[in-house]
Amino acid sequence: MMGLTRRDMLILFTVWGAAALLLVVAFLTLRAAAHLTPPAAAITAATPLPSPTYTPVAAEQTARRMYTIAEMVAHGWRADAQLVSCRGRWEQTAVNLVGRPIEWIYRFYSPQSRRLYFVQVEPGGEVHTIQHIPPVAQPPLPLSMEDWQVDSSVALASWLNAGGGRFLGMYPGSTVTAQLNIRVRDLRPLWTVAGHAEKEDALFVTTVDARTGEITVLAQQ
Repeated sequence: MMGLTRRDMLILFTVWGAAALLLVVAFLTLRAAAHLTPPAAAITAATPLPSPTYTPVAAEQTARRMYTIAEMVAHGWRADAQLVSCRGRWEQTAVNLVGRPIEWIYRFYSPQSRRLYFVQVEPGGEVHTIQHIPPVAQPPLPLSMEDWQVDSSVALASWLNAGGGRFLGMYPGSTVTAQLNIRVRDLRPLWTVAGHAEKEDALFVTTVDARTGEITVLAQQ
């Protein structure tokens, strides 16, 4: 940690805290899937959805739009920097608040240096960065921009209309997390959108294919 400023340390703790949150969401998802009866039929693009009822708060600061800022910064760090994931979180949110401008955290990987680089882009365009110091033993899978067709606003709208809107109506003040990465099993770029009401230990999770918009309900509790 030598040479890191206090701001760098705060950013590092923020990133590690975000990673810990994602591990908690993943644990809750697996637990819900193990104890709950799966939905009668997964909601997919082939299954007609009801007319949209919920629309996220309109915002220009979507993950795809803010990515252009992160990409320039990452390529200034390493020319071979590749995007491997991005994540955003709406804390203590509700149906009429989810989708508002938030910070987006983009994770890049440099094959040459075998290191990760985090770029945090604030709603106003301010940027904070930090390099993960130890080299990565297992390279993460890069995200192709050609495959990234579904923006965060669309993924969030799909989550809302698949049951997330009802979830937030029941549990206002929940946290909603949206993360885009490559699923190792079939190399599909997926948005995972999870709503978690900590006090009630309630959960509602969907995935949205970043290429096709196909949606699947993973867990509801």
